[in-house]
Amino acid sequence: MEHLEEVIRVLEEVKPGVDYRREDNLFAGHILASLEIMMLVSELNDEFGITVTLPYIKPENFRSAQTICDMVETILKEE
Repeated sequence: MEHLEEVIRVLEEVKPGVDYRREDNLFAGHILASLEIMMLVSELNDEFGITVTLPYIKPENFRSAQTICDMVETILKEE
């Protein structure tokens, strides 16, 4: 959870105007489209120095800022 603010900042760069602290249905709610998910993955890779690989690119990891943050922290621990 220590990276949540950074994740929210990256989300706001990819798609501004969303309350990422409250929204918990980003992908299924069509707030983030597939292209935006790919842009987000690229930005997360750059921001955190990680590589979000295919096993992590699944809807449940992109439900909310918190689930994205959890995914980032998992990858950081693995790398």
